[in-house]
Amino acid sequence: MAVAFPPIRSLKDFLTDAQFSSPTFNDMDRMNNRIINNLIYYQSNYILTVIVIFLLVGVQWTVLNCVMLPNFFARFLHPKDLLIGAISLAVTLTVFGVAQSHKPQLAKIKRQYPLLVPVAVLGSAVLVVHALASILVFLWGFIMPLAVVMMHAATRKRNVKNKFANTVELFKEDVSPMTIILSKICNTEEGTEQERTNNSWR
Repeated sequence: MAVAFPPIRSLKDFLTDAQFSSPTFNDMDRMNNRIINNLIYYQSNYILTVIVIFLLVGVQWTVLNCVMLPNFFARFLHPKDLLIGAISLAVTLTVFGVAQSHKPQLAKIKRQYPLLVPVAVLGSAVLVVHALASILVFLWGFIMPLAVVMMHAATRKRNVKNKFANTVELFKEDVSPMTIILSKICNTEEGTEQERTNNSWR
């Protein structure tokens, strides 16, 4: 069974002439059906959307770092950064204290190299702060595009082309990547062919 990407839908179909409505939370079956079929029909557009937003977040973070580099020391005066740094330092000191109580070798090293411990603790705290910032940026770049995709899929009203394309999808020999993903997540392969055909027109 071959895997094939569907064509990219026009901007007119995807956004400009699209009709949107609020998600039908009172009819979850209908809303889930809309989301699944929109994800399949617009999957190529959604992939491009995710890539563009992810790149924009990365570029934004890079530009902000370049702009803020001259004010590197001023960043540490910001209350949020100061709080994160203090928490990271406290956690690092706590971890070191616990490790020292269980590992006598660490206490011996501390006595032999008194400057090594504060340098190591501060270095670890800096690495923790840097890692937290990187994780937050990654989560923002990962969650933001997914939220945009799900918002569009949940609110975009399906047109005749959408419904027809999803019906044809049921009888094609090749499958799309989104169909494979949804079949693993939502068990969309369950149910009779007739039920799936009926749902594709809801």
